[in-house]
Amino acid sequence: MFAELREGYCSLPKTDGENPCSSTITKAHTIQKRGGLDTIAESNHVLTVKPLMKDLIQSSGNPKPRKIGLNNASVFPGFCSKHDSETFKPIEGKSLNLDTQSAFLFSYRAVAYERFSKEAEGRFIAIMKEVADRGQPFWKQAAMQSLLYDVSFGVDLGKREINRVKESFDRLLLDDSYEGFHYFAIRFDQVLPVVACCAFQPEFDLTGVRLQQLGQDKVELDNITITVTPFEGNTIAVLGWIGPENGPARSLSNSFLSIEKARIADALIRLLFIHSDNIFLNPTWWDDLPERNKVALSNMTRSGTLARERTASEYTNTSLQLSSAAAIETVTG
Repeated sequence: MFAELREGYCSLPKTDGENPCSSTITKAHTIQKRGGLDTIAESNHVLTVKPLMKDLIQSSGNPKPRKIGLNNASVFPGFCSKHDSETFKPIEGKSLNLDTQSAFLFSYRAVAYERFSKEAEGRFIAIMKEVADRGQPFWKQAAMQSLLYDVSFGVDLGKREINRVKESFDRLLLDDSYEGFHYFAIRFDQVLPVVACCAFQPEFDLTGVRLQQLGQDKVELDNITITVTPFEGNTIAVLGWIGPENGPARSLSNSFLSIEKARIADALIRLLFIHSDNIFLNPTWWDDLPERNKVALSNMTRSGTLARERTASEYTNTSLQLSSAAAIETVTG
């Protein structure tokens, strides 16, 4: 598994030799490069909130967003070149038909990314268990192993959940069916300063109502995906899930409708910072934010970790004015 993760693999389900993979595993973009990432880039760079280990150490666990080139932003070795090109062609062009098929493909790619990411995280934790406390006094070894046990428990839960979700998406993909798949999409009147692609278990809605209790073993939880990307001079946000029509995922989606249209973008950006590190930022937008906004958003990137408990107030923090964009269209399916 470790070697496979280093080299990558194709996330499409295998089907008895039909439509075989190509020989090349590609650096697949979770957000399209042309017309997506490059729309918010400056000098072919965006900012990422995903830290390097040295940045974590040097900042005592509070790193700033760092620059990353477009060729390396949002990529993972999760598809062969053939299937990456064929599968996602309907959502990679200059224009987009915002329908069930495109929403499903956005969600499928987000789920594939999250599964790969969780597997890589599990690999890292396994390595840390072997080497992190080497040569340290017994009390430090005990403290480190206790910490890694807690982290490993959460990672293992996440891996099991995302594998279950991926299997559900695989079945629909193979059956060429969207039965049980639901989505909610928002179109804004301008390009937002962020793009993103992620999947997570919604814990609160945007009014602060708890939707489900996370961290439960042997309990199947609702999962939801979000893709945020520009198309034709506007940004769209697509939320998708497989599961109950009126469960936690739908409740989170519907809570966008309780917010005035001029503040929906703010709520979306907060949600992305709370739940994902696969988000990318326009450098000037970040630089121009008031320091209090930067601190609040940076704190949200640690929300739900051992370093910071997630709270409902993070979802409802309307004091953070983050974008002048207004929502002009919503689509439900």
